[in-house]
Amino acid sequence: MSFINLRALLIKSQLAGFFALLLSGCSPEHNAASEQQLVDQATIEPAAAMQLARQRLADNELEAALQWFRQAAKLGDTQGLNHAIQLQQRLEGRLATATWLQHTVDSNQLPAVAISRAQRAALGLWQSSPAAVANSGYQAAAGCNLIIQPVASQQAGIVRWQQLQSAWAKDPLLGSLPVCFNDLIKVNAPALNCSEQAASRISCNYDVLTEQVLAGKFSQLLVIAGSGIASYNNGILQLPDTASLALLQHEFMHVLGFIDEYPLSLESAESVCQPGTFATNLLFGNSPATLAAWQHKWQPLADNVTLQAVATCNATGLQAYRVVATINPMESYQTAMPAFYHQLMVRALDQTEYIMPVQYYFAYLARQQQAWQHWHALMQLAAGHGYPKALEALQYL
Repeated sequence: MSFINLRALLIKSQLAGFFALLLSGCSPEHNAASEQQLVDQATIEPAAAMQLARQRLADNELEAALQWFRQAAKLGDTQGLNHAIQLQQRLEGRLATATWLQHTVDSNQLPAVAISRAQRAALGLWQSSPAAVANSGYQAAAGCNLIIQPVASQQAGIVRWQQLQSAWAKDPLLGSLPVCFNDLIKVNAPALNCSEQAASRISCNYDVLTEQVLAGKFSQLLVIAGSGIASYNNGILQLPDTASLALLQHEFMHVLGFIDEYPLSLESAESVCQPGTFATNLLFGNSPATLAAWQHKWQPLADNVTLQAVATCNATGLQAYRVVATINPMESYQTAMPAFYHQLMVRALDQTEYIMPVQYYFAYLARQQQAWQHWHALMQLAAGHGYPKALEALQYL
């Protein structure tokens, strides 16, 4: 093709494009003006806010799409609210979504009636909180040597607890234990504020449960809320609302003094792995004196035991030994329970005075806040469970 013909073709193409722009009105200046006009309209017109949200969504600008869906919701668009709730959960999780909705309602930017009952339940925005769910408890046939108070903040946690409690009652091992559960308490999710980081231990604002701990007849809390790693500390079992019965069993064994048989972090190992001491399932060192002390504690069960080295204290360089040879739920929580560990669990439940009650931990929190009336009331409750450290603390008053 000659240079002249090529030049003519280019000119023709440019003119065609130019006239197309004129006909469509899509000049850059016009685009900018239309966009600004739409933004201005979106301050008062929900349809304009929805249009902007869909455009941002199509361009994969998810944060911007969320802001415009929120704007449409504030202007009364129900579809905008539903999209905002769904998108924010994808981006930031249920807790952040619940917190935004509560703030938006409290600041009169959104009427409370706009949020459906199902949405409130899913996000844990309960009308009255905390509140007990009637007839949701469990009484063991063997009695109630240990009473646990379950707590949930969202509908998923309530449903999960119903499933776990039913599975516990049917399990031949767990259902035979003298362990009872009170009626579940549901708590406003933004108030309980349980974390949602998958790779971290779940933490919550347990202070909001102070009145329940003061009033409740139980020694342990079981909180089913948040997302992340389960744990047991200070009288509080913490589970995600996806927990299995095997995970609940593992964490419950911590209540009875069992220690993990896999490598602990350095911080955890330093607090647990003290030479010459022992836990329900572990000896920290295998000296004759340590073994004799463990056997004395667990008589008449402990005459013949097989010590097996485990990796619990590797971070500190101390060798720990478990009292059974086989892999078990304290090493891998989905494995079978050895009969000897079941016997130790039953024996530990005959000595519940040595299990730290959650009231003792809340007394510690009250002391930090110099809330001395609460400290005294909570310490008395802890002493009522026979906990030796609480009895000792009250002697100094």
